[in-house]
Amino acid sequence: MKLFKKIASFTLVLSLVLVASLAVSTEAFAKTTTTSTSTPVAIGGVLIQGADVVVATSGVTASEDGLFHLVASDPNQTAPVGTDVAQAAAASGASFTVPLAKDTANSMLFKKFTVCVMKSGALSPVSNSMYITNPEACASRAPARMNVGKKGILPDLAVAVANKNQPAALGAKQVNLNIRVSQLGRLAGYDYSVRKYNSQGMQVNVIILADNTSPSQYVNPYALDQFGAHNYYGLNASTTEGVQALEYAASYLAKHYSGIGYGQVDNFIIGNEVNAWWLWNYMNCGSNDVFMQEYARAFRIMYNGIKSENATANVYTCIDHQWAKAEASYYISGKEFLTKLNTLMTEEGNVDWRVAAHPYNAPLTSPNAWETSKNVSHSQSTPYVTMANLDVLTDFLCQTSMLSPTGAVRTVKVSEVGYTSLLGEQYQAASIVYANLVAENNSHVDGLVISRETDDAGEIGQGLAYGLCNVDGTQKMAYSFFQNPLDASVIAQASAAAGVDLTTLITPR
Repeated sequence: MKLFKKIASFTLVLSLVLVASLAVSTEAFAKTTTTSTSTPVAIGGVLIQGADVVVATSGVTASEDGLFHLVASDPNQTAPVGTDVAQAAAASGASFTVPLAKDTANSMLFKKFTVCVMKSGALSPVSNSMYITNPEACASRAPARMNVGKKGILPDLAVAVANKNQPAALGAKQVNLNIRVSQLGRLAGYDYSVRKYNSQGMQVNVIILADNTSPSQYVNPYALDQFGAHNYYGLNASTTEGVQALEYAASYLAKHYSGIGYGQVDNFIIGNEVNAWWLWNYMNCGSNDVFMQEYARAFRIMYNGIKSENATANVYTCIDHQWAKAEASYYISGKEFLTKLNTLMTEEGNVDWRVAAHPYNAPLTSPNAWETSKNVSHSQSTPYVTMANLDVLTDFLCQTSMLSPTGAVRTVKVSEVGYTSLLGEQYQAASIVYANLVAENNSHVDGLVISRETDDAGEIGQGLAYGLCNVDGTQKMAYSFFQNPLDASVIAQASAAAGVDLTTLITPR
C-alpha cells in the first residue's frame, strides 16, 4: 500500500524517536528472549496424529523425580510457565502423547511445548520449545484451490465501479481484499465480494490488518504509545487477551471462507509491508530483533489458526521493495526481515510460510518496470527488488536454509505492484506487460496483483496514477494491454512503446 507513503516518510524522518523503554509487563519482555545455547534435550517434532499431539525428543539429562515433564505454554509464555500436560521416564528418545482437544478449553493447537525436569523442587526447562508444525492435519475443510492463473488486480469496491465487473472483463484470475480485524463481526460485504469473484473464476487473497479502529486486544502493546497515529499496527501476541483474539480471528476467518457458503479464500497475507514497520506495521520495539520476535509469534498463531480450518490455504508474510539496505531506521530491509523470520520460525518448528512482495519501482514515480540501475541490480546486495530483478528475491528463497519443510522453494505472490501513467500511458501499459512476462517466466511466483483498477486521488497527488482506469472511469491504454498481456501482438506493441524487445529482458527462473 503506497498511499501517502512519500509524504509520511518525509514527516517521519523529522519526528522519529525510538522508545526503548516502552512500558510493558515483565512477562512480555521475558517471552521475547530466545536461547541460542544448546540444550541437553531436543524436541525434534510436534505433530498432530489423529486426535493426539505427539512430541518426539532426543537426548537425556538428570531429573530429581526421574521424569521428563512436557510443559505446554501459551505463545506469550516461557516455560516453565504453562501446564504440565504429560510425563515420561527421563531417558533418551522419550516421547509424549497429548490429546489435541481442538475447540475446547484444553486445546493444544496453539501451544508451545518444552521439556522440563525437576530441579531443586521446581520445574526447569531443558529443551528447545516447539509448536505444532502440521495444523492442517486437524483441518475441518480442504477445498480444492482455485489456482486458475497468476494475473490479478486490486478491485475498486465502490458500488458504482464494482457493478461494472471490470476484473472479469480484464481476465483477472486473482483479486485482493483487505480485512481489518475490526470488521470480523461485519463481514456481509466481504461475503458478497468473495462469492462474486469466486463465481467469476477468480481466486481471492485476503490481507489481515489491524488499523486505527481495531479493538485494543488485537493491538500489540508496543504500538500503544502512538495508537491512532499510524496506518496499521502489529498484531498482539503479547498478552493473554491478544493471543486469544488472534486465535479466534484466524480460525474464524479461515473457516468462514473455506467454501461453505460465504465463498472461498485461498490465500491469507498477515500484515502489509511489515518490514516498513513505522508506516504499515507499527510496533515501537526498540530493536529489530524484538520486533521480529513479536511479529513471528503473531504470525505463528495466525498460521496455525488458518491451516487448522482450511488445510489447503496458503499463508504469507509481506515485504515491500527494499532489499539489502533499509531506507531509514524505521524500516527493516526485506532481506534481513526474511532471514530473521526464517530463523525464528525454524527454531520453533518450520512450517510452509510464503512471501507476499511489493516490488514497486524505485523511485515509485518511475514509469518503466524494466529498467535497472545501481539501485536495481541482479545482485543480492541490490538496495531494491522490483519486477526488473525479482529473481533476486526468488533466488534468495532457493537457498537450502530458506526451503519449506518439504524442501520446496517458498512461493512469492507479487500481491501489490503498480505503475504510474502520469509520464505517459504507453509506459504504464508496457510496464504491465513486462510485469506479467516476468511473473509467467518465474516458476516460484504464484501471483501478480496489479494495483489498481481505478486511480486513487490521494496517490495522484504524489505522482502515482496506478489505475488501469482514470478517476472518472475512462479506460487507459493499460486496460486493454492488461487484458491480454502475453499475446504476441500486445507484447510487440509494448516493446515498441518501451523501445526495447521486452522478451530479451526476462530472467527466467
